[in-house]
Amino acid sequence: MRIKVRLFAAYRERAGVEALDLELPEGTRVRQVQRELEARYPGLSLGEGMAAVNAEFATGDRPLQDGDELAFLPPVSGGEGADERLFLTHDPLEPLLPELLSWAVRPEYGASVLFLGTTRSPNKGRTVDHLVYEAYPEMAERVLAKIAAEMRKRHPLGRIAIGHRLGRVNPGEASVAIVVSSGHRPEAFAAARYAIERIKEILPVWKKEVFEDGEAWVEGGADPGLRLEP
Repeated sequence: MRIKVRLFAAYRERAGVEALDLELPEGTRVRQVQRELEARYPGLSLGEGMAAVNAEFATGDRPLQDGDELAFLPPVSGGEGADERLFLTHDPLEPLLPELLSWAVRPEYGASVLFLGTTRSPNKGRTVDHLVYEAYPEMAERVLAKIAAEMRKRHPLGRIAIGHRLGRVNPGEASVAIVVSSGHRPEAFAAARYAIERIKEILPVWKKEVFEDGEAWVEGGADPGLRLEP
């Protein structure tokens, strides 16, 4: 069988390749492809990250089929309906904030929370010139919808907006915006915090810090239930 493999962010740079086609025996599993790639590209270690098959999270035991697209996702740093606005954008988020907040505030909801994640400089003693965000966009939109569904499962919420920047983001600019409305403030605060923590765990968006004297991918955690093992 033949599958396509995609590598993102730090994985892509370490391997020196973004995508490749593999001929594999029937019944090959994700973990076997992981081992093959780690052997083929010295220095490439995929165990702390996650995998996706056809833009859906997959464990290492997942069997592959002919024509599948298998993506390996480094640990991350982050659809739209009547009550949800979930999006990625290369444009600044700041001009959208008044409209998003106005949209979220409704007479039936007594609390609305706006959270902004902004570029920090200096960071760990180094001056950050800018950040660069990269995404697996086909999957990221599905993951944002998954996060919104998880938020609603945990709390009675009104409207949810989550926007994430891509490309270059300068110090002081917002990289992520989360707006949540609810009947009461504890639920609104808790849901906004849950959203940013899940974004850092499972959203396939990666952050590179660019300094005057170099650059580095920023890796955080990954959902323990989805993390591949070394």
